[in-house]
Formats: sequence, structure tokens, C-alpha cells
Amino acid sequence: MTGRFAYGLRVHGLDDVTDLMPAGPGGDLPEVTIRQHDGPRPTEVPLDRWRQVRLLADGRHLTVDRRTGTATFHGPPLTPDLLAHPYLAPPAVVVNRWAGRETFHAGAFVRHGRAYAVLGPRTAGKSSLLAALAARDVPVLADDVAVVHDGAVFAGPRCIDLRQPVPGAALAGRTAREGSRTRVPLPPIAVRAPLAGWFFLRWGDGPAATRLAATDALGRLAAERSWPQLPSDPAALLGLAALPAWELTRPRDWTALERTWRLIASVTESADLTTAGRPA
Repeated sequence: MTGRFAYGLRVHGLDDVTDLMPAGPGGDLPEVTIRQHDGPRPTEVPLDRWRQVRLLADGRHLTVDRRTGTATFHGPPLTPDLLAHPYLAPPAVVVNRWAGRETFHAGAFVRHGRAYAVLGPRTAGKSSLLAALAARDVPVLADDVAVVHDGAVFAGPRCIDLRQPVPGAALAGRTAREGSRTRVPLPPIAVRAPLAGWFFLRWGDGPAATRLAATDALGRLAAERSWPQLPSDPAALLGLAALPAWELTRPRDWTALERTWRLIASVTESADLTTAGRPA
């Protein structure tokens, strides 16, 4: 059994979930087995190098055990679509942080073979922007968590969950999360793409893209890290902050999505040309 792939991990226990790509044979991937337990719930313990028990927002507890390679959800059973997204993200973040990888509350899309991460608070419209890009045949690498390792971003589950449909976007979807979301399927994609830069989302007038200094990008990246209780390699964070970064401002107006996309296309095109012109 090869398992499924998401967030740079080989995931067992979700072999029939179509929102996850097959992991394929071989490959040096950290592994995690997803389990459910509807018995007594454990006592919370803080995250350390080997184990964590965490209370989730819905009242369930999540136990992640490094020695056994398991992530167990304690509470009422979850359906496969919920386990794939969004419940897979918390254990995936822990396992990746244990593996020395950086994880950010972010999505990512691919432009000219390179990944650009999209960051912002929960109401910043990351998923709607990524769905609008997907409707324009822009490959979407991940929706909710960007796992970064060796200068690349790993693919997440092949879906985007939307609270509201994106007007004008010809996207087929199905009901998910007990009717609270519309799930837009994403096509299979390469398991990783080299990271080229960052977009930090902000509501306002625009659309406009303001280039950020590396010092500003560093502070914003540090604020968006998952599980800051676990230490990071300062040199790795400095290297990530040195990549091109922009503050992307756009209005809360669906009609601005086309202008936003044209701006993103222009900015990333310029970044690609600049990078191509640098000496090896």
C-alpha cells in the first residue's frame, strides 16, 4: 500500500479519498497514519519533539505521535472528505515541523513552473482568489497550508473549499463540510514546485502590488508560520524572506478579480524575467 500524497507526506488511512493524489512508490517522504477514536478523550499536552494532544475548535482532540507515526482524532467520526480537508492540515503541519520543514498559513499557485505563495489572515480571501485563478487555468498547488522545504512548495489536497461561489468563475463544485462549503476539485499536479515569491493579501483600493523589503517580508513570514512553538532555522527564514514579495491590495469587489489576475500575471512575469537574467 503506497498511501496518498498531500503536504509533502505519505498519508495512510485515507486511501479511498479522491481529493488526495496517490503517493506512488518510493520517495523519501515522512509518513503519517490517520486514525479515529470515539472513546475517552485524552488530556491536552503541549507540543514537543515527540507528541502533542491538542483541543480542536470543534471540541475534538487530536493526538499526533512521532514514535508511532500516527495522528488520531478523538470524537465523533469524521467523513472522508472532512479528513482530507481541512482536518488533515493540523497533523500535516506537526509532522512537517518535526521533519524540519517550514509551514505557513498560505495557499500557492504556479506560474511558468514556479510557485508563488498567497498569505493573509483567515478572512483575506485566499481561497476565493485561488479559485478565480483556477478558473483561468492557473495551476493551484495548495489552498490552506504551504509546506516549504529545500526551496520548494509541496502540493496540498486537490480541492478548494469556498464559503460562497466566485461570481463569473466557471467552476464545477460539490457540497462539502456538511453543506457549509462548496468544494471545487483541482486537477492532479506535480508534487512540488520551486518557490519564487510571496503575495501578502490586503483589502483596500486597487488592485495594486507593492514590492516589500526583505526585512518587512521576514516579519510577515514569521507571523504566518504554523506552530511557532517549534523553533525554525533562522538562516532558512532569512533565505525565504529574500525572495520577491509583494503586498497585494484589492477591493472587496468580485468584478476586480480579472484586474487582479492581470496584475499578478504582470508582476510574476517581471519577476521571472529578472530571475532569468541573474548569473548562475
